[in-house]
Amino acid sequence: MASETKQHFFILVFFSCLFFVSSLILTLPRPLYNSPDETANAFFAQTFAKHGRLFISEPLNEVLGDVLYPRSIVAFHGRLLPGSFLGLPVLYGLFIRIFGGMSLSVMTPVIAVFAVFAWYAILRRLFGSRTALLASLLLFSHPAWWYYTARGLMHNVLFTSCLIFAAFFFLVHPFHFFRERFRYIPSWIDALLGGMCVGFSLFVRTSEAVWVGILFFVCLFWIGKRFGWFRIVVAIFGVILVLIPLLLFNRSLYSNLFATGYTVGIADEQASIVSIPVSPQTQDRSLVEIAPFGIHPRIAWMNVRLYGIELFWWISVLVLLGIPLIFTKNGEQNVSWHARGAYLFLFLFVAGWLALMYGSWTIHDNPDPSVVTIGNSYIRYWLPIFVMTTPFVALAVQWICRRARTQFARRFAYGCMMLLLFGLGMRAAFFAPQDGLVAMRERLVTYTAIRDRVFILTEPDAVFIVDRADKLFFPERRIRYPLRDEKTYALLPDIASRAPLYYYGITLPEVDVNYLNTEKLPPLGLRIEHRETFGQESLYHFVLFHP
Repeated sequence: MASETKQHFFILVFFSCLFFVSSLILTLPRPLYNSPDETANAFFAQTFAKHGRLFISEPLNEVLGDVLYPRSIVAFHGRLLPGSFLGLPVLYGLFIRIFGGMSLSVMTPVIAVFAVFAWYAILRRLFGSRTALLASLLLFSHPAWWYYTARGLMHNVLFTSCLIFAAFFFLVHPFHFFRERFRYIPSWIDALLGGMCVGFSLFVRTSEAVWVGILFFVCLFWIGKRFGWFRIVVAIFGVILVLIPLLLFNRSLYSNLFATGYTVGIADEQASIVSIPVSPQTQDRSLVEIAPFGIHPRIAWMNVRLYGIELFWWISVLVLLGIPLIFTKNGEQNVSWHARGAYLFLFLFVAGWLALMYGSWTIHDNPDPSVVTIGNSYIRYWLPIFVMTTPFVALAVQWICRRARTQFARRFAYGCMMLLLFGLGMRAAFFAPQDGLVAMRERLVTYTAIRDRVFILTEPDAVFIVDRADKLFFPERRIRYPLRDEKTYALLPDIASRAPLYYYGITLPEVDVNYLNTEKLPPLGLRIEHRETFGQESLYHFVLFHP
């Protein structure tokens, strides 16, 4: 057993190195990010590391009334604040302060690797060592895990990793082994750390509090007799210990303990989400608070089919084959049917909840709403589901390979199956034509050249009006969006009188430029001048004049 454990460890180390290096594909010498969420998280993590706070003051907003801010950031009382959850900027800001600025790009890959090792330890207790090894390798190769580890400033891999670490401390009790040598380690330390990891998961994604809370208390009740009621109290204390700073941050930033960047009262749209209308007559208020976009089973099933089943079809086929195999030994010696049944129940609960909650939304992250890609938010929202399917896939792979009659044939079958699954996973994560990581890196390199050229053409104190290019220019330039909005047009004279004002976006047809300069802008004392074109987009300058 010891030799098998050592062998599994070296296999995991080898694949973790490949996973870690490949996950740095989007790291550039001068960082640039593909989404406003990533840009905002990077900015506030660096702000917290440098200044110990999660806001910056914007003097123009004090004069203009909180109108300058990019997506995923809110303006509130003259400050720019996080428009999303606070956990990632706080945690990564602390890491930057300890390890330096370069740590920002590697923290999520490092955490994701440790999470896979923790996942192996968990599944080894529930399914056996061979199934655990295969499932862990399959997690390394899962397109969703691989893809969003590379896009590490999204919250979702960090959130899911915190839940894995919590389960690791609750089920594996790693410090129990150290107590045999170091008696001064308290017996309740695993419970405290497990509770703190649950707290950190909610710090990172507070919106998941309902189902994570249900899962937490169900698991505590399930292991209550073996875990001990004192340790359960300690675990709950660990959750509260981490959430207290969250409440204090909320009060400091948003003037309310329970306010967030989503609820602080900013009217402008902070994300590209089209919601389904919910009738107050048919939807209970408490349900609306839990599911802000309602519960729509038909829409949820359509999105689950497109993004959860068909997009990674090879995994879906193996999951369907592997779920019934949970009730077979499938080559493992020590099988706990009680533990496997509990795992299946928890999986169905998590999958059902997340599928309904997020599947009921209509989300268009891609400019073309008909395109189904790995970059859509459904994939990252459903990351806990994808992680929990890995033992089912492993059971299916074992069952298929055990059909071979000789040991050599079985080993060859394992190698071919794993190579095939790794290849399909890499193709989906890296080489998808639109949102794959290779194509994304090429875009980021192009964006970097555009950003550098635009910064040469514009003043450091300029204000940019953009449609979707805020992620290119913030925080070096102040942002207002979008141009095609009457509120923005009304603000143009005030902004232009206080700072250089530019528009960067889709190149305007000549007829639109003429309309702006002859009808729309002259009453505002402005005209628009073309500066330079970059592919399908252009930079324009708003110039004050007196007719």
